[in-house]
Amino acid sequence: MAENTQERTFLEVENLCKYFVADSNFFGKPTKFLKAVDGVSFKLEKGKTLGIVGESGCGKTTMGRTLLRLYDVTKGDVWLKGKKISELKNREFDKLRPDMQMIFQDPYASLSPRLTVGEIIGEAARQHKLVTKSGFQEYVLEVMNMCGLQPHYFERYPHEFSGGQRQRICIARALALKPELVVCDEPVSALDVSIQAQIINMLIELRKSLGLTYIFISHDLSVVKHISDAVGVMYLGTMVEYGDKDAIFSNTLHPYTRALFSAVPVPNPHTKMNRIILKGDIPSPVNPPSGCKFHTRCESCMEICGRIAPKYKEVEKGHFCACHLYNTEEDVKELEAQYEEERRLAEEAKEGRAKIRFWEGIADKIKNRKSKDEPEAVKTAEEFDAEIQTSAGEAVSSVLEESSVPAVKPVETEVSKAPQKSALKSKKAEVKDVPKE
Repeated sequence: MAENTQERTFLEVENLCKYFVADSNFFGKPTKFLKAVDGVSFKLEKGKTLGIVGESGCGKTTMGRTLLRLYDVTKGDVWLKGKKISELKNREFDKLRPDMQMIFQDPYASLSPRLTVGEIIGEAARQHKLVTKSGFQEYVLEVMNMCGLQPHYFERYPHEFSGGQRQRICIARALALKPELVVCDEPVSALDVSIQAQIINMLIELRKSLGLTYIFISHDLSVVKHISDAVGVMYLGTMVEYGDKDAIFSNTLHPYTRALFSAVPVPNPHTKMNRIILKGDIPSPVNPPSGCKFHTRCESCMEICGRIAPKYKEVEKGHFCACHLYNTEEDVKELEAQYEEERRLAEEAKEGRAKIRFWEGIADKIKNRKSKDEPEAVKTAEEFDAEIQTSAGEAVSSVLEESSVPAVKPVETEVSKAPQKSALKSKKAEVKDVPKE
């Protein structure tokens, strides 16, 4: 990638992937992966807002967390201000963490109930030494005022506030570190409509005044249209369409984007909605369909869609789409050649595995034949034991002879002891009969 492109682009993501282990074998080696994010690519300029839309489970939140390195990157590259942050070590990346912050979806679960509002907002700023001990309270009050929080909230706890106020606290906590990139993970989905408008307008004003760059994740397309400069549509971990807001909403290219936009309610009872109802269920990210992931639910499905994954390419200027409907003849030839090459490599790998299984079968047969000769092996073992016993006896006797230890006499029977006893008695009698001098 050219260096001048990295200098112009504030954030650039290329083929970002995040896989989770779904199953493993006996030895702990992974055998199945859940592909939460599978090949996402886009560019974002400084001071702009990118809206990410898609149905639940498509990987929007996982993508945002992976960008901030809350999840480790499985594959792909991420550049921030020309620096490749996807390969930085944790110590080096810690220096960039204040520049990249996140506003979480649930304001009730993301705030510690044991800390006051002032401690929640200023804790990270104090940790990164952005504020002195003497100026801590003044700095936190300034951030609170910027986010519409009253000064007397400083000593209060999160359970004393409503959902909208808690979300403002979350926004103040993120902005206290003076970030340049903020990932907003559905920040208004749990709020009332009137509160949503206040939070959205506040985020727009903060972006203009502080020069922030947003990645805004949401299900509400009307909110995305209001706040975003560019829109990315995700399906099953893949970016299927990306472009400027006007191009996406006025000239929708991908069939899934059309179906998604057709579900937006129109506030006019006299307007007839052309709702596109998708058939079938969402495929599993553990076992996605071959080819295009959307072809099982697409009304415009073709024969090539079930075999080959579409190419993510620029259909119009700044408008990208991954669909076979916009393939040229050159694209089809290139994809077919790539598909045949992948098939050839797969067949070679299959043949290699078959050869391995063949030789393993031969080895098993040899082992089985050896096991049939067990009687001879037992007989030989008995003979070998006898040889060991004899050799051990010879070794013991040789050791005794060398050490001048008298050999152990053999055990005598009672019959052999009888003549010896009579001889001893006669000798004793002779001794008694000898006259004394």
